[in-house]
Amino acid sequence: MLTIKKFADLSGTTRRTLIFYDQKDLFKPKKVLDNGYRYYDYDQLYEVTFILELRRLGLSISEIKSLNQNSNGDSLNDNLKNILDQINQRMDNLTILKETLNTRFDQDDNQEPISKNHPFIESCKSGLFCRSRQSVACTEEEIAEIYADFYSQLGKLKLVNKQDSGFLTQLPKSDANLYPTASFCILKKVSARTDTGDLPLIKKPEGKFVSVDTTNDTKNICISLQILDEYITKNNIKITDDLWQMNLDENFTSKAASNLVRLQYQIQK
Repeated sequence: MLTIKKFADLSGTTRRTLIFYDQKDLFKPKKVLDNGYRYYDYDQLYEVTFILELRRLGLSISEIKSLNQNSNGDSLNDNLKNILDQINQRMDNLTILKETLNTRFDQDDNQEPISKNHPFIESCKSGLFCRSRQSVACTEEEIAEIYADFYSQLGKLKLVNKQDSGFLTQLPKSDANLYPTASFCILKKVSARTDTGDLPLIKKPEGKFVSVDTTNDTKNICISLQILDEYITKNNIKITDDLWQMNLDENFTSKAASNLVRLQYQIQK
């Protein structure tokens, strides 16, 4: 017979594991002396090896005990099928996580210094965005509800992939007076192969945009819109009706937006 240490070495496990299995009535030694020393037969190696592999596959102690009491092979298949389903689910989740992190680190981190309330013209590439439902009341409560609903459908991991996010607001002529009650939708940039479910997509056009950076609160945004309007008028620029309010940071501070935002209007040719 083998001591517990020699049997543990032979079976590729530990003394502690064998004692634990004994205490749980899962796998017991062949003989226990009055002094508590445990001894095992060589033939027990095959049973404990099978148990160890079932544990490695993810079966619990109670599940293995149940299998030992049931000689029906279908029981093992049913348990392992459940384990396989769990593994597949974990692999799917890991694939999504990997794609999220790859997307994050593929983003361009070259961030130019931000100068608030100084309009400028920039060239923007086209981008595909997923959009939320349209707002109605424009209250903080509604913004929070739209935000929660939007990212529950799109997937909250998208929050950390560093792709562009923001709002699209119908605000003709950069009219600051209409901004506080203007209808909006939340935007998140996605790739063409992203599964967005029932959420609609919108394409941000390529071209020249007149832009201004500001602090994310209604007062400062309205001031920046007035400054932007003066710049547009002075330079005889024609713009579209869509205000693209883009986050300049991935950390949202209030109203589903970052502390600093960029206000953009596409310039009409």
